[in-house]
Amino acid sequence: MDAVYFDPIHQLIQTVSLAEASQRKDGLIWVDIYPSDEAWEAEIEVAFQLNLDEQHSRDANNPLHPPFFDNTDDYDMLVYRALTHTALQAGNFQVETAPIVFFMRECLLITRHSTTQTSFQLLRERWLKQGRLKAPLSTMDIASRLLSWLTDQYLALRAPFGQQMHHWQHQLLDNNNVFRDWPALVNASTQLRNYRLNIIEPQEEALDEWIDESELVVESRVMARLSDILEHFSRVNRDATALQSDLENLVQIYFSATNQRTNEIIRVLTIASVIFLPLNLLAGIYGMNFEWMPGLRNTAGFWIMLGAMSTIVISILVVLRLKRWL
Repeated sequence: MDAVYFDPIHQLIQTVSLAEASQRKDGLIWVDIYPSDEAWEAEIEVAFQLNLDEQHSRDANNPLHPPFFDNTDDYDMLVYRALTHTALQAGNFQVETAPIVFFMRECLLITRHSTTQTSFQLLRERWLKQGRLKAPLSTMDIASRLLSWLTDQYLALRAPFGQQMHHWQHQLLDNNNVFRDWPALVNASTQLRNYRLNIIEPQEEALDEWIDESELVVESRVMARLSDILEHFSRVNRDATALQSDLENLVQIYFSATNQRTNEIIRVLTIASVIFLPLNLLAGIYGMNFEWMPGLRNTAGFWIMLGAMSTIVISILVVLRLKRWL
């Protein structure tokens, strides 16, 4: 685990050991706990006299826990599902997330990672390199900074999601290939629905409940940042809804385009049939095996029949043109 000390008077930030952190009576302590820290509950209890509820302790070690908020007389608990760094495959909207559990009380913030797929290392290193953070420095302030950084990663999904939508547009509207990968398309639509209903909306509800029910001190600037986080999730939810609607509309466009191509084929075949049916009729009549038929002995009979056929074809084409069927 890593412990970071924030000095609100001088606005300084530095790493400390857990023993040193427990001795600091002023300022704010942030303890970041990793999956390898097996006895972290006992260490936290000894260092900060924070006795976690048994159920909360189990929730903090559950890598499948959904977004959730709860509080006690001693602390607040927020489960936030953060994005893991997994690349999306072509046509795939499967988003991998893992929970980060926040335990918060005045002057103490604890974050617990139940898997190795989430980390605050990059953000922590950036803060330590800066050496200071702007006031106010409080538990809600640091928690809101961490949550804002995590939420920005959800906003960054709009570009790869747009690429996935372009993939399906190419697959469905390609005139040179017949689309047959319907199971993958249905799976993509299901993934989008699960992303919105099982991740985004519960996350938004948990954050909203935390902001409304937390008794921790919240400065006006921190409240503005928390409002931005909620607004970002609302935007992510709208984007996911729009993507799901676009995917469904794309399927409808595909069927409309397929029907249009089918209608064009039938139209061409119908016109060909209208033109050649009278010619087949004449050919059939004069192809009957009778000894005496008008015009059989006429030396100009072939040319007369050819002219009659040409006249019929031209007349049909003129009629079709006048009716704007051609």
